[in-house]
Amino acid sequence: MAAEVPDIEPGDVTTGLWWIGALHGDAAAMRQLAACPKLLVRRSVARAPRLPADVVALLARDEDRVVRLFLAESCDDAPPGMLLEVAAWWDGSFSFPGRPRNHPNFPRDGLLRLVADPNPRLRALALDDPASTAAHVEQLGRDPDPGVRGAAAEDSRIAPESLVRLVADPDQGVRWRALANPVLPADELATRLLDPCSAEAAARNPAVPAAVMHRMVTLATAHSGAPAAQGSS
Repeated sequence: MAAEVPDIEPGDVTTGLWWIGALHGDAAAMRQLAACPKLLVRRSVARAPRLPADVVALLARDEDRVVRLFLAESCDDAPPGMLLEVAAWWDGSFSFPGRPRNHPNFPRDGLLRLVADPNPRLRALALDDPASTAAHVEQLGRDPDPGVRGAAAEDSRIAPESLVRLVADPDQGVRWRALANPVLPADELATRLLDPCSAEAAARNPAVPAAVMHRMVTLATAHSGAPAAQGSS
């Protein structure tokens, strides 16, 4: 079972106080405001794209997880250790897609030590380690947690036969991630494109031939009753 994501209240997710945003380039102001007892003030400072090293160090140790989250999402100076700590409980948001995992400071070397971690989010991150291998992908592709299996299902190093197995996984999220992997054998992809239960996810696979994609668009247009696009390709 996946680790529970700590609740972030709707009021917690904010771009910050506008007047603090206007001071983001003022190092002295950021130092003063980062020590403020008011949470919203510290959270607003953490939204700065760049901060002095001492301010970053202070906010990275903040007891408020939203301060640390905002720092991970917004600040290019966020430290590696804190980014990994946030990744242990945060899956990312539409506002900051991929963060903290795609942060330039995210620590990838040494993540293989997490391959057997009790936290499934951290186990999945092991595949980001440059030293990880296809064998690790296969191992995590049989993990009891669907989030970990899904990470393996997206990996280009996965064996085609393992991907076919994950296409039939009990978890829909795993199936959809597997269906989008271009490693999926052509015959299996064709089968899934013809299945109404999997066609939508399979159509997102970049390995779908262009001719097939054009045919799918033509059929969809005819079915919807909309006029077909004119012109040569």
